[in-house]
Amino acid sequence: MKKSVLFALLSVWMAVSLLLIGLGDPAQAQQSTTIYFTNFNTGYSDWTASGDVASISSPAIQPNSVRLKKVGTITRTISTLGYTGISVTWNMAASALEDPDHCYVEVNAGSGWTAIASLGNGQDNSTFFSGTVGLSAAADQNPSFQVRYRDAGDALGDYCYAEDLTVSGTPGSAPTNTPTPTSTPTGPTPTPIPGSTVPGDPLTGSGNVSRTLLTYNDLMSGASTAPVDDGAFTLPADAAMPTHTFEGRLELLNEATNGGFTEIRDDYAYTGNGDSPRKHLPEFSFQFVQNGSHLIPVNQGLSYTGHAYWNYIVGPGRIWKENSDNGYSRVSFPFALIQRNSNCTQNGVMTFLFNGSSVSNVRYQITQETCVYFKFNMWGQLSATYTSETIPNAAALKSDHATEVANRLPTKPIADLATDFPASGVDVSAFGSSVTPAHMTNYGVVINGTNYVSGCGTRYGQYAYCRSMRVPSYSTAKSAFASIALMRLGQLYGANVYNLLIKDYVPEYSSSVGTWTTVSFNHTIDMTTGNYRLAGYESDEAGSYMETFFLAEPYTDKITAAFNFPNKKLPGQLWIYHSSDTFIVTRAMNNYYVAQGGGDIFNMVRDQVYAPMNLSAGTLTTLRTDNSPTGVPFGGYGLFWTQDDIAKVALLLNNQNGVINGSQVLHPDMLADAMQDDATDRGINTTGTTVFKYNNAFWAKEMTPSEFPQYSCTFWIPFMSGYGGITVAMMPNGATYYYFSDNEEYSWYNAVHEANKLIPMCP
Repeated sequence: MKKSVLFALLSVWMAVSLLLIGLGDPAQAQQSTTIYFTNFNTGYSDWTASGDVASISSPAIQPNSVRLKKVGTITRTISTLGYTGISVTWNMAASALEDPDHCYVEVNAGSGWTAIASLGNGQDNSTFFSGTVGLSAAADQNPSFQVRYRDAGDALGDYCYAEDLTVSGTPGSAPTNTPTPTSTPTGPTPTPIPGSTVPGDPLTGSGNVSRTLLTYNDLMSGASTAPVDDGAFTLPADAAMPTHTFEGRLELLNEATNGGFTEIRDDYAYTGNGDSPRKHLPEFSFQFVQNGSHLIPVNQGLSYTGHAYWNYIVGPGRIWKENSDNGYSRVSFPFALIQRNSNCTQNGVMTFLFNGSSVSNVRYQITQETCVYFKFNMWGQLSATYTSETIPNAAALKSDHATEVANRLPTKPIADLATDFPASGVDVSAFGSSVTPAHMTNYGVVINGTNYVSGCGTRYGQYAYCRSMRVPSYSTAKSAFASIALMRLGQLYGANVYNLLIKDYVPEYSSSVGTWTTVSFNHTIDMTTGNYRLAGYESDEAGSYMETFFLAEPYTDKITAAFNFPNKKLPGQLWIYHSSDTFIVTRAMNNYYVAQGGGDIFNMVRDQVYAPMNLSAGTLTTLRTDNSPTGVPFGGYGLFWTQDDIAKVALLLNNQNGVINGSQVLHPDMLADAMQDDATDRGINTTGTTVFKYNNAFWAKEMTPSEFPQYSCTFWIPFMSGYGGITVAMMPNGATYYYFSDNEEYSWYNAVHEANKLIPMCP
């Protein structure tokens, strides 16, 4: 499609979007009062900046504007308490944009960021555009309303310019057909620390919730005989602010003996008709803090329980008031059971009532998983205790959670692709269609900086915390952890880290039955060490020797099993898929980094890559040896994503060229190798019925007109892949398609063809 046509479509989309958003009466807008105004003439000190941001004199609506470079943002929280009929008047310019770069003006009224204006290729001649947009009632009477200017570029020369901005509203009246909110919430307010207000607070519902499941009586004196619809655990639309503050420890009682269990699939005969520890929760004792209506676990990452079979991940939840709860506040939060020493993830949710000093019974259920070989429903209702405790780092926990939520990518239902790209003819049903619905956890399309997401189905309705649902990485960790670690080391110490030798950094190689004296880091992350038993496609990976590696918990056993392959070729000649190779190279990188004065290799990636990207706290831990937080990271699997996490990782690799907040964090040439941007280094052929390339722990598929006649050019799609049915495909048009499933279905070409309708792959 020609750029001029794209420009016309963008202009039409923008005009239609403004009409759809601005549903208010124009006459009312003319009577409105200015709530906030800035011309940026004296800078942007009252805005929160991220990335490369600067005050400049040209272009500008005199004398100054604010320039955003590549992925820069500026954000402002503006209270609209006392005002309704909120509108935003914006001014913005752009320069040097290419497809799919965009400049955005966005608002957040509590449900995530929504674009109200955008500029793209063809609107980038440094001319200022302007518009006024009337917003929905969610922006009314909102003390946490936010406005943001954002540059969604993919090169250092992509510029957006923020200028005069006005937020207006009509004083004194309330929205029609909605409860009148109180200007002061009746419960605990968000902690007044800079950056700590969580979008969506305070709740403004009346508390008049019609509830038939998990009622006050159910939780106080009832029993659990089966799972219920997951919607019963969800924050309802009419929820009011809670009247109590939860800060302390929740401990469940009698986990090992109570609860129900129904097996759905058990390939390894883990359980029989009798009772088993696998059929019950491990001991649950976790600390929480509260920020407004948000309940935040002190430990959101992987928690090693010591249980024979299960560990936990506990996610942030909500606390609110329902008038039928007899003065109690209602709490719910997501959690996941993580199979010990494995990436299998079983998703659940808990809820209870709380009055400031005591709790009701706690209802829990698990009705969804991403796990090929072990599927079940688990449910129960347990007595519990609450112990009030002062959490020393409570303020930091609240602030970090608020920052992460505020920095999530804008999300829309995947069906909105059809309306946001009205002339594309996209068939949104094609996304996710290649996976059996009962085995799909979730999927999404990331394009133009927006994450178009599916729901999160369970066997009992939609999951109550879809945006916080945990999915396992499996081998996507080879790309998104091990390979990123190597690129980060390359950026810190030079690309020669490719050529470092395993023997110099993993002393256990000396007991190997193979030959490792000339095997480099690059050979090992490419899985071309020359040490293997069977040359068939993933034959070693499915063999008994690899089973020994996977089952080993102690580091000594795992590293011994990893090296237990004889030598058959010189390094660099033949690709043999070995998760054990990634474990070896991860250990080698760890020991190299320590020798440079650093520490744990996962913590390096966590602190220098993941945290600056504002990934969720539950992603900042990994599976380790010895079932211990002090063990050695697996490298080849063992992370846990949300939809926002994996979308941000894909953007870093596919759109942002390894740059975070204006800093190059990944070595650009090494990244180019992995992303098929270097035609001289495509990687090595894999075996199997379809020939893919494998380079730096990334797969790649060459799309040719002879195989796919709908394309007029040849292009490459690098992708991450994970056991059971996980794909993250990063396309040259800037789009990413991802899905997480567990029926061993690996089919995603149809999604590529539909993404091509949104932005063509071929110029």
